[in-house]
This record gives sequence, C-alpha cells and structure tokens, in this order.
Amino acid sequence: MRNLTKIMTSLLAGLVLATSLAGSASATDPTIDAGAVGKITGSGATFPWNQYTKWFEYYRNYVNPSKFGTSSASKLVLDYTGGGSGAGVTNFKGSDRMKDTQMFSGNDGVLTSTERTQIDTALGVANDYIVIPMTAGPIAIAYRFDGLKQKVSATSTRTTTATLRLNGAVLCDIYSGTIKKWNDPKIKALNPLITNLTSSDIVVNGRSDSSGTTFIFASYLGKSATAAQKNCGYESNFVSNTNTAFSATAGDFKPAKTQPGTYFGAMRAAKGANAIVGGDGNAGVAANIAATNKSIGYVELSYAAANGLKSAAIETKSKFTTGANKGKYNYVLPSASGASAALAAAVSVEDPINPSTSYVQPVYAAGTSSYGIVGYSWLMVYKTWVSGGTGASKGQVQGLVAFLNWALTTGQTKLYTSDGVVGYAAIPSAARTTAVAQLHLITYDGTAIWP
Repeated sequence: MRNLTKIMTSLLAGLVLATSLAGSASATDPTIDAGAVGKITGSGATFPWNQYTKWFEYYRNYVNPSKFGTSSASKLVLDYTGGGSGAGVTNFKGSDRMKDTQMFSGNDGVLTSTERTQIDTALGVANDYIVIPMTAGPIAIAYRFDGLKQKVSATSTRTTTATLRLNGAVLCDIYSGTIKKWNDPKIKALNPLITNLTSSDIVVNGRSDSSGTTFIFASYLGKSATAAQKNCGYESNFVSNTNTAFSATAGDFKPAKTQPGTYFGAMRAAKGANAIVGGDGNAGVAANIAATNKSIGYVELSYAAANGLKSAAIETKSKFTTGANKGKYNYVLPSASGASAALAAAVSVEDPINPSTSYVQPVYAAGTSSYGIVGYSWLMVYKTWVSGGTGASKGQVQGLVAFLNWALTTGQTKLYTSDGVVGYAAIPSAARTTAVAQLHLITYDGTAIWP
C-alpha cells in the first residue's frame, strides 16, 4: 500500500508539472506552411547540447513528424553544431547569419557591451534579436580518484567509497595554483572522513575554447570564494560575499568566457603548479578527466554521468537554522532537484530573461538544498527575417518558432537523462512565459510569424 501511495503521488506530481508547463503555451500554436523544407541549424554552447539533441529527436519523431524529418529535401531538419558559447556569439554576427546554417546561437555567458554593439552593427539595426533562456542545469565538479575511501563514521574502522566535498574557496585555490596536492590541509579539513588523500598532484582541467560553461564556473567562484581571493572572479576588483543581487554593479566581479589555462596560467606558474589541461567543449573536458587518475574539472552534469565520473558535493551558501546540524553548511551533489532549488531562489532576485543588461547566473543561491553551480543556457534568435538571397525561407523560420514554443512549454518535461541521471532542469514558469511572448516579435517580410 505504501509503494502504491508513492507511485500515485509521483504520477500526480508529474501530471501537475506537465499541466503547468503545457498551460503556459499559447492557445494557438505557431503554424508552418505546407511544403516547408530545409535545415534549421544553430551553433554555440556545448552545455545544452545533450538537451537540444534530445529535444530535436523527440520533436521530430513524436510531436511534429509530418513537418520534421532527417532529410532537408523533403522536410524540415533541426540541427546544432556546438563549438562553444564564444563561437556561438561569433557566428551570430558572422557572414552566415540568418542562413539555414546559422539561424540561432546558444550562449551560456552574458553578452558584453562590445558584443552587443558588434551584433547591432552586423545586423544594421539595434537590438534586432531576442535572447531567451531555454534550459538550465548544474555544473558538476567532476573528478577521477581511483580507490578514494572514507570511514563510514568518525569512530568506525570500516570504509566505503568516498564522496569528495569542496567549496568555492578551495576550488579557487586549486585553479589558481595555491593548492597543488590532494592531501592539502584545506581539502582534508572539508573531508575529515576520507582516509587516503595522497600527496599526488591535482591534475586540473578546464576549457580550451571560449566557453559559457567557464562563464558559469567563473560566476560561482566570484560569488563563493573569500574576499581575499580577488582573482577568482576573473576580475581583480570584485568584492565577494557582499552582493545582495545577481546583477553586476560597480565593484562587483565580472566573469568571462576566458580559458582557465590562459587566465590562471601566470598565477599557477608563479606558484610552481602544473599548467591546466585544456579540453574542447564539455565533452572534451569530461574525456580528459576520465582518462587521467587524480584529475578534476568542471562539466555539465550530463557529461559527467555519461563518462562515469564522480561529482563532488559542493558546500551551500546557507547554513542549517534548525536541527542537529544547526549552524553547519550542507554539501549538495549536482542534480536536477538541486538545480531547481537554486533557480527558484535566484529568480526571486533577478529574472533571467534579459541577460543582455545583467550578469545573471543562478550560482551560489541561498538555501540548504540549492546546488551552488547552476547556469541558464540562452538562445539568441534574429527578429527580422526577409526573403530573397541565401537567407532562410519563411517555412524554416516558422519551423524554428514552432519548435521553440514547444521546447519552452511541454518540452520542459522532456529532460535529458544519462545512466539514470537527469542532466538538466526546467526553467522557472515566469521566465518561460516571457520567453514565449518574445517569439511573437519574430517577423518575416514585415509580417509576424506567430501573430
């Protein structure tokens, strides 16, 4: 009877979520003209790649198979080429913009004022594009340490597989080269039950491309490191642990997509630490960690799961206020539920729908259940399309709008899973509603695609 109750409760919760998400869609969905064919291709951030791939496949096979398929000669075809957030921004303002090979870009970082100006110049009109949050998820601090063990309790001699605990201050020291060895006292202090932290060098991994995942990680370091660690927010004058909002103001940190190997290179060399190992995309970093014992790095959770990597439990911003652990921090593993808790806490401070004017990422959010390193992934989509030349056709733009509307509503229940691990989280309902409304601004030859 107890199991039946759990099952019914789970089914009811799923039904409520699905109803809530579906209810945010327009009463009239976007239409696609008969005979529409061609590619609908985007590029950029690798953080959301797994989620986009799942969405494309599901939408093609189950939602709109009459219009979407695998051959661009007979149907519309959704595709995404990755390359990193930096590449996505570059491509968005590049020579292929608004062609079927570049209809949208993925970006996990926030557009700088320089990038916004460059895009405006390329398009010939200011702000002629929308930036909408499509998905969100946790960045895992993934590691490989073969045979890492911990005591089952402080007084026990029995051991079990260990779960590493870390916080922003220690991660800052690891990446800047202050902490070089696995048995550093600061690591041991967070992990008193682990029995075999050795004097081996920590092999530190990071991105070798311009990366929105790095932007999220840098945002976390800026918020969570100590005030004395002024260089970990990717700008030397940031003030940590004093920010009451997630927007950037004078004196706040300013995260960037800069490769950690480049940014921390001189710091590490001065301290005698080995160079950071670079990887191309989330997949490249995850593969490097999986191939090297005693290594650590940051990747979107689904990539850690796909490579069989362990993830560290990250110290929360908030301490327990009641119970046996009152006054102590919690340590939370990356998960969809931990990401959702962080999103809920952060969205009350600042909405993610307007990232062009703020440095918002829901990192280091309040709460003892909020996972610390969580990021949104945005899509940049052109607003004003015209016929002629080599540009995308009306049917292709209609197909893009139809897909985006589905992904922002019902699609939020179709989250990518790897080895039983849900790698992403649905974005908050208010942000979804605003994002769907933005789709109505997209026009073709002066007429709204979705009136």
